[in-house]
Amino acid sequence: MRTIRNIFVTLYLIAGLAVLAAFASLLTGFMSDRVEQVLENPVARIAALACAGIAALGMLVSAIVAYAQRPDPTCVHPQGNPDIEVTLAALTSAARKAAPGEDDVLIESVEGRIAGRDRSEARLTIEAIAFAESGLEQLAARMQQRVEKACERMLGTPGVRVRVRFLPSKTTIVTKEV
Repeated sequence: MRTIRNIFVTLYLIAGLAVLAAFASLLTGFMSDRVEQVLENPVARIAALACAGIAALGMLVSAIVAYAQRPDPTCVHPQGNPDIEVTLAALTSAARKAAPGEDDVLIESVEGRIAGRDRSEARLTIEAIAFAESGLEQLAARMQQRVEKACERMLGTPGVRVRVRFLPSKTTIVTKEV
C-alpha cells in the first residue's frame, strides 16, 4: 500500500511541476514560443491536459483528506458509557505515578492512545530505563499490573492495556579517526 501511495505522490508531483512550468513559461514569456510550438503537437497537448487533470485530481484528494480527517479522541468512555469521560492526560499521569513502584526504574515517557469503536479502551506505552541487568520480564509484568490497577482504582477505567518498552541504560561511545 505504501509503495502504491508513493507512486501516486511521485506522479502527482511530476504532473504538478509540468503544469507549473508550462503556466509560468506562458505567463512570463520566458521561452513561451517554444512551449507554444510543443503544445501545437496533439500528443503534447494530450499529455499537458493529462498532467493538468492529475494535478487537479491530486488537489481534490488532498482537500478531501484534510477536511474528512477526524481528530484523535482525547477521552476514554469507561465500559462504553458516553456520559463518563476520562481524559488521556489523566491516564498518562496515573500511569507515570504508578509505574515505578519500588523498582529501580526511571520512566522516560508515557504515551497513550484511545482505541475501540466506542472509545472504551486505552493503550498506554511506557518507555522506561531499568537499572537492573536481569529480570526485565518480571519487572515489566509488575509495572503493567501496577498501572492497570491504578487506572482501574483511581479513574474507573478497566479497559487499559499497558505496554512496557525498556530503553538502553548504557550508551557506548565509539571514536573513529579519519
